[in-house]
Amino acid sequence: MMSKSQTPKRKRFTRQVRLMVAADWVKKYKGKHIISGYAKWFGVDKICAITELRILGVLIPESLENQIKESIKTRIEQKRLAEAQKKDAVVDFNESDEYIGYIVGYTSGGAPYGLTHEEIRRINNDDL
Repeated sequence: MMSKSQTPKRKRFTRQVRLMVAADWVKKYKGKHIISGYAKWFGVDKICAITELRILGVLIPESLENQIKESIKTRIEQKRLAEAQKKDAVVDFNESDEYIGYIVGYTSGGAPYGLTHEEIRRINNDDL
């Protein structure tokens, strides 16, 4: 037996069906941010929500659309930078002291903690 989809039906509508249903939704909408509300309710992105709301006759200022597009571009760029930084992050195995072979961090009192030299030797021998 096939399991039922967990996604609400309204989020699986095609644009044609969504526009028919959304005509009533727009009339009943009581919130302040119709673009976000539409996008969340029907499971579409904000650019799609703007397009469909305009089709339905809702007036959306060009400046608001440009602001949303800019915020999306900024968010995408921030994600790219974060991923690039993650890839570039290299663990410095040279940070050690006489007891600890690799210092992971420091306690609130300033004491280092991590892997001892003996633990590192055991790990390296297990890899062989």
